Amino acid sequence: MTDNERKLAELLEKAAAGYGKLNAKQQKFAVGEIDRTRLELIELLNEYAGKDGTIPRGRVNTLLRDLAGIEDNIRKYGTSALDSVIKETAAYGTAAAEAAVVKTLGDSAGLGISFNRMNADVFSYVVNRFDTDGLVLSDRIWRMAGETRDELNKVIRSAIIRGQDLKTTVAQVRGVYANDTWKIKRLVVTEGNTAYRAADAIYAQKSDVVSGLQIHRGKADRPDHKCTVLSLADSYGMGTGVYPATATEIYNPHPNCTSFLTYVLT
Repeated sequence: MTDNERKLAELLEKAAAGYGKLNAKQQKFAVGEIDRTRLELIELLNEYAGKDGTIPRGRVNTLLRDLAGIEDNIRKYGTSALDSVIKETAAYGTAAAEAAVVKTLGDSAGLGISFNRMNADVFSYVVNRFDTDGLVLSDRIWRMAGETRDELNKVIRSAIIRGQDLKTTVAQVRGVYANDTWKIKRLVVTEGNTAYRAADAIYAQKSDVVSGLQIHRGKADRPDHKCTVLSLADSYGMGTGVYPATATEIYNPHPNCTSFLTYVLT
């Protein structure tokens, strides 16, 4: 590793750590957006409740049908939140890459072009990529929304049949949302970090000074994680853990991956 590569790697590692902090905020944002549907559901339950604080059994089927609207809004708010996360990450990633390259090698090494096209390419890649489950991002959001609706259906149906008071039912609804929080956070970690690595890679594809990408294992530092395996391999004869910028296997080694990339210079 040359002195410039070492300096550049330090700057890119610092930028990746900065993205980790941004991603934590993005997780909180996405959870908050989807939690809006919990408030909508509680309002709906209050509308169905009688004067005695319970929901009449005769209204159970109508109420459960209305859960379709809650599911639709989970998909709607979830899609909007993830779109925002990916766009914000793309802009952060390409700008951080440019700043690191320019600080290391000078203004002449920068791309000197609008990043709008690159950021759009990052967004397109992330929302259209197929993961190991055979699904694209929208499919995973739909699956999560369906799972949440199924759990809510069970809780509400049981509460109505047993004549449970509304206060207890609302607490159980909160429990369903709390239990599903990890799914939202995992989605934001996975898709956000994928967008960040894709931003580094797509920037590298446009650069005349970058010849390869070095992958560094994530925070978990697990020997069985794919990012660790990739960081120890020499799959392209470019050196241990070094890949061409077009090697998409390093964009998302595995779900919940926090690995990051640095540049090998020409």
